[in-house]
Formats: sequence, C-alpha cells, structure tokens
Amino acid sequence: MSRPEGKTDGRLRGAYDAAWEQAAREICSAGLRGLNVQCPACHEFGALTSKWEPKTPTKPLFVIHSNGDDRFEACALDKEQADAARGRVRFTGEDVLETFKLGKAFVLFSGGKDSICALWYVNQIAKKAGVQVTALHADTTAGFPEVERYVKEVCQVLAIPLVVVRPPEDYFDLAKRWGVPGFNSRWCCETLKIAPIRRFLSTHRGPKVVYDGIRGAESNLRAKYVPVWFHPSFRCVSVSPILQWSNKDVAEYLASVSGLPDNPAGGFGTSGECWCGAYKCKTDFKALLRVHPEIFAKLVEVEEARGGKYTFLYENGRQVPLSTLEED
Repeated sequence: MSRPEGKTDGRLRGAYDAAWEQAAREICSAGLRGLNVQCPACHEFGALTSKWEPKTPTKPLFVIHSNGDDRFEACALDKEQADAARGRVRFTGEDVLETFKLGKAFVLFSGGKDSICALWYVNQIAKKAGVQVTALHADTTAGFPEVERYVKEVCQVLAIPLVVVRPPEDYFDLAKRWGVPGFNSRWCCETLKIAPIRRFLSTHRGPKVVYDGIRGAESNLRAKYVPVWFHPSFRCVSVSPILQWSNKDVAEYLASVSGLPDNPAGGFGTSGECWCGAYKCKTDFKALLRVHPEIFAKLVEVEEARGGKYTFLYENGRQVPLSTLEED
C-alpha cells in the first residue's frame, strides 16, 4: 500500500463540486424542518448545510434554495451570518425520519458511548418507520479485541445487521514503514478508517446515508458543524443526529435503554480504539501496558523499527520512548 498523499487535483475538485451540488439539492428537497433557516443574504428560507474546503478546519456554511429540479442557489454565509444561522438549527427525531428518504441507512459504530447512542436512537426511529439500518464498524487492526467483541454483541442484542471493514494491511506494519502518526501526519485515520469505509460504500449501488455520533459538545471545532452535510470521502449525505446533544443528554438516554451489555473496555482506564499517539498521554500508555501488554509491545517494535526518530509519547516537547515505561 502506497502512502496516502491527501491531495485533490482540479478534476477531483470539479467532481466533488458537482456531487456536492446534487447532494445539496437532495438535502433541500428532503423537507428537514430543523435545517430550515431564513437566508441572511436573500431573505428567503432554505436548508442550511456546509461544504468541505481543503485546509479549512471550519467548513463554510450555505443556505440552499432548490426545488429539486431546475432551480439551485447556494448563498454563502460570512462568519457572523453562519454563527447566527447555526444557532437557529434544531434537529429533531422528525428530521431523522425524513433523512431515511435520502438513501439506505448506515450507522457508523465504533463501540463508544456517542456511537452507541446514535445507533440506538437512529434504529428506534427507523423501526417505527419500517426502515432497516445497518451498523458499519471499522476495525483499525490496532484496537482492543474486547471492543471488537462488544460491537458484535451490541448489534446482536439490537438485531441490527453489522458490517465490519478493515484496512488491507495491518496498522503496525504500516507504522513501521510510514512512521509514527501524529498531529501533523495523521495518516492512520484516513488509511485505517475512512478508506475501508469508502471502499465498502462504493460497492453499494443506489443512494445511501451515513449516520455518525459526532457531537458539538466534544470540541469548539465540532460545535461549528451542522447536522446534515455531504461527506467528501464517502461521497454521500452524512447525518449527525445527536450533534446538539449534551453530555447529560447522552448519559440520560443511555440510562433509559435496557438490555444493553456493558462495554468491557470501560474499566481499562483508556480508550481502546486509536493508538496513533496524537491524543494519548503517559497514563494511557501505562494503562495499555497493564491491560494489553502484547499491543504495547507492538508499539515498542514500531519505535525500534523507526530507529527512535519518532515516538508515540511526548512530554514537555521531549520524546519519551515507550520502552522506558516498562522500567517504571
């Protein structure tokens, strides 16, 4: 597998713009009341959505005016207009119900609290509408085996079909060849998650919709997201049904659900999904050494294969080889 470049040439850019316009038409025609806002530019009501732009962390927002046929206008909003319009969005279960008209429903399911909340929530609405959803899980090949088993167990309990996708090459082998991923080189997310999901979705004929557990309360950046948008990698409409939910909302909703198995990784003291190092601290790696020394050993092998040039752990700007944690 060659290393992903993450670049978009003119032809790909043109293809994306065309696909985004088509998706924006569909979003506008879906009648999602929660996205209906008065456009500050032309003063007509339309559907609020975002558009991916390279090297732009905050996606620009547009109010879409379309009748699904010959008319299409996308009014771009400046920062002040976008903030005001975003504050008027109220995405509800009725809106989630309407999104099922846009295509076959796939719910991304990592096994974490937010993803299981989104899966349960979307599935409950779908069952009432007679719609079948499919859970879609990306096995990064670097996660805890308990998480993989938990994902399967939850889907069995909820009677939800599950599709598990994996990268063609093991994470640890790729890291030995490409180097330790980090803030400035997060090849792991694209290679281990996005690409396998994209490959699977590309085999599904017909329109599809991907639902996720993204929430605005997670970060200042995600607080600027909108609930429905066109995914640049998956090339389909993406829906974040619990985007506006608080931490309390998630906790109370999951507490109301009976019969869900407990996540066995919940007491490990660290997340069992991503070990790129970008968001991990010494406590996480010590927990990993304690609960899964065999995975810890593979990360040590990666550092050794790279000749110690980069490490997974940094403290005060200095490298901390994982092998030194074994000596503590």
